[in-house]
Amino acid sequence: MTLASSKWIILLFAVVGGILAALAGITRPIMYEASSQLIIDAPARAALPASPGSAQDMIDSSIDDHITMLSSESHLRRVAAALRQPSPASATAQTQAGKGSSSHGPALADPPTLHSFAGDLLKRLWPRDVVSTNAPQAAEAAEVKALRKGVRVGQELRSRVISVGFSDDDPARAALVANTFTKTYVDDLAQKSQASDMQELDAVVASLPKLQNELVDASNRLEEYRLSHGAVDQGSADKVAGERADLSQQISMSKADLAALESRLQRIQELRKQGAAAATLAEAAGTQELADLSARVAGAPADKDLANAFSVAVEKAIADIVAEADIYRAQVEALGNRMRVLDAVAADTASRLAGLRALEPQVSLLTQRYNELLGRQQDLKRRIGAPSAGVSVLSVAWPPTIPQTLPPVFLVPPGMIAFGLLGAVLVLMRNRFDRTLRGETEAEAVLRIPCVGLVPEPGRMHAKQLRDLVLGQPRSAYSRAVTSLLVAAAPNQARGRGPHTILLTPSVRADGATELAWGLALAATRLGNRVLLVDLQRAGSQLTAEFLRQFNGPKARHSFADYVSSRCALDDAVASIPEIGIDLTTMAPAEDLLALLARVDTAKCREDLHSAYNLVIINGPSGLAGPEAMFLKSWADAVLVTVRWARTSRQVARGVVEQLLSDGALSVPVASVLTRVNLTRYGRYRFGDSADLLRERIS
Repeated sequence: MTLASSKWIILLFAVVGGILAALAGITRPIMYEASSQLIIDAPARAALPASPGSAQDMIDSSIDDHITMLSSESHLRRVAAALRQPSPASATAQTQAGKGSSSHGPALADPPTLHSFAGDLLKRLWPRDVVSTNAPQAAEAAEVKALRKGVRVGQELRSRVISVGFSDDDPARAALVANTFTKTYVDDLAQKSQASDMQELDAVVASLPKLQNELVDASNRLEEYRLSHGAVDQGSADKVAGERADLSQQISMSKADLAALESRLQRIQELRKQGAAAATLAEAAGTQELADLSARVAGAPADKDLANAFSVAVEKAIADIVAEADIYRAQVEALGNRMRVLDAVAADTASRLAGLRALEPQVSLLTQRYNELLGRQQDLKRRIGAPSAGVSVLSVAWPPTIPQTLPPVFLVPPGMIAFGLLGAVLVLMRNRFDRTLRGETEAEAVLRIPCVGLVPEPGRMHAKQLRDLVLGQPRSAYSRAVTSLLVAAAPNQARGRGPHTILLTPSVRADGATELAWGLALAATRLGNRVLLVDLQRAGSQLTAEFLRQFNGPKARHSFADYVSSRCALDDAVASIPEIGIDLTTMAPAEDLLALLARVDTAKCREDLHSAYNLVIINGPSGLAGPEAMFLKSWADAVLVTVRWARTSRQVARGVVEQLLSDGALSVPVASVLTRVNLTRYGRYRFGDSADLLRERIS
């Protein structure tokens, strides 16, 4: 609603914004942007982490590092220095490229333009006299500032490509700066890489002689050990270990056989001592001969020859067992001697292998380090011969043909929108901080009393014009508003009933209370009432004086103060204006109204006034002027507080109403009236109240 009421202001802001945007577009230079591209070398497979996400993070980190270095202050200074020293080759290539479209390089600027680029760059930013008086550092800072302002560095999507763009009003110069920007960066990285490789090569060359001497010493110690301890290898040690294992197994088997023989011999001897039977002894001896003899002895127990033969056979078996056991003992002892010899051989072999194993890794490690240094030396020489920056130029910049800046006409809509929004914001802010009353509903909410209507702005009117507007144009908005207000404030007058008194209390001066009082009085004459207008304004009213002068009204011999002080009759204090049918009584400027009202008999005065007039309109003093309005309220049947529309602040109007309602008495109704309302502006707010009806009557 607020924005709709101020649509012309917002439209004016939008038009001004469009004009300013168009002027800005016309005055600003046409800028061209040339772009060159760099591509970051893919990382080696050995340097890539196992996780694919980590590999992408490493690439992104590398790209961020390059973008940061491209935008650094030091690189901008190097570019500025390179632009101050154009090479002849680049100027020649540039001239050839400008002759035709079939060249393989970007068409740059002419040599004079290249030569004066830095100077032109400074001229656009600082005057010549200012630059010349500054130190060389200031001139360099100006160039760096101009480069930083025009350059754009960014990654192309998620690729390994970095785009470097530069904006300038000269397309050839923009391409030159973009190419110089990338070429200087690549050359600088290559030089740094070459310097680092040369420093590393010097360190490698310096460490080679020392490592070579260490390798020779280790090799000599290994050869001396081999010559002094004989040739030995792991195969010999393994052979001795295998033989020793076989020998240990043979010793174990021999000892087992010996133990079995000794156990059988002991068993036979125990059986003989116990006098065991021949069959038992034969079974213990385990020979076939004893088994046969034991069977024959069992068949002929009385045969002594058989018994003696069996005893001799037993002795022979025992002797055989003893002889076999001695053989096993000798074998075990021989095998033990062989085992001790093998143990000595194994210990000697292990000792020689330990010394050899202590020397061989040293020689192998030194040899490996020496070979690595030699390979690193060759690789560094190759890299120094062909230095790599880790980044290369993917595409060079060509002078652009399409300007980067939009035509001025394209700036008009954004300018209008921006200024239109600014105008809307200003309107909303103004309305937010506007503390005046603008509508009937708003007045009722703020003042907490009814708002009985509004009165249009009558303009600068004299007495006759006001009379013609109210009485001569009954269908006018002002006449209808005043008549409606009279009917709302004094309904008895519309029905021809008892007399009525209306008190008008202005909230501030010049709020149209006097015009409203005369308008109500004129409207009341249309209803056939006898009307008395009591004008109690302190400084007098110019409009009241005009009514007396223009309608030939005689001046009263006494004032209203003389009447209320009982110094004269009511008729002597009233001036009758027959031409308009209104009686008038006024207050002398020098009289103290407050003192008079404090001493007057209100009931008697009301009775005199109501006995002589149907309607009494009191144009009282302002509610902020003093307590006079409080005394006059007891004279009235209705009190109207006049509030000037869009001018009187809410605090002032509220203060007047609170004074009138301070005694808490509700016997006299108090209402508000909005005066001097601009119906055209009021209608923009679309409140949907009586103002819409008044505007319809106008149309």
